[in-house]
Amino acid sequence: MSSPGAAGFADWQEIRTLTATYNRCFDRSDAPGWASTFIPSGRLEVAGEGVAYAGHDELRNFCSSRGWGILHMTLDPEVTVDGDRGEQRCNLVMFQRYENRERPTLLATGRYTDTLIRTPHGWRFECRVVELDNRLGYTPEGSK
Repeated sequence: MSSPGAAGFADWQEIRTLTATYNRCFDRSDAPGWASTFIPSGRLEVAGEGVAYAGHDELRNFCSSRGWGILHMTLDPEVTVDGDRGEQRCNLVMFQRYENRERPTLLATGRYTDTLIRTPHGWRFECRVVELDNRLGYTPEGSK
């Protein structure tokens, strides 16, 4: 984690706030807000799947295509900052929510590895790589 000094803590807090904004915007299907957590050439990659979305247009389209129903939680962040560049590693728990308020179901667990850049508008993701412990849509019943 970044140093506990004032500047280190301020950067850590801003990066965690950015991550929370990313989660909430995606979960609300706020595609413009979600894409704005990245630099204009930012990239989201799904490790091991050969899937990547680069640039605000692709990122917005991806978010819009998912719709409402996902709930992201990111935990146990490790943040380092070196000048105007940062890195973050954090765990991910993702649930599927239902409009009828049925019990949410666990959709995936995994972790993010992030590279960040300080911009005039604050910290933004340059690249987020998500490594999932299971494939989205996988069901134990399908593995029999």
